[in-house]
Amino acid sequence: MLYRFGSVVVLLLCCVAFVRAEDTPATQPAVIQASDTAGLNAKKGETVTVEGVVESARWSSSGKVLNVVFKESEKDKGLLCAAFDKNKEKLDAAFGGDAPAQWTGAKVRVTGKLENYGGKIEAWKDRPQIVIQYPEQVVIIEPKK
Repeated sequence: MLYRFGSVVVLLLCCVAFVRAEDTPATQPAVIQASDTAGLNAKKGETVTVEGVVESARWSSSGKVLNVVFKESEKDKGLLCAAFDKNKEKLDAAFGGDAPAQWTGAKVRVTGKLENYGGKIEAWKDRPQIVIQYPEQVVIIEPKK
């Protein structure tokens, strides 16, 4: 009798664990595509994960800002990312010594707070932007070809 009771308890615990495992993906936010302007604009002010192929990642002429532009987003006014020179060393160290070179042409996921672009390039005003402060915010899904 005790053996059957123990088996029933183990079975119930497994069922609870299975149900919880199925619930987990539903609680995680969906990945937004870098070209999904409407989806990005709807999430401004929130922390999101965005995926896309990086068209270019270049330091500004002053060397103070790394501007990241996504292939899908240029014509659609989609996502921009930026990093500042104070974070250059840790970003480069995490990405083979040259983060912009590793990101350009790669499919990446970037996680961070989505806000309006606030830089000096007039054509980019009001575009959605994530500021990259930590290497953990960027994951290379597919390296450049």
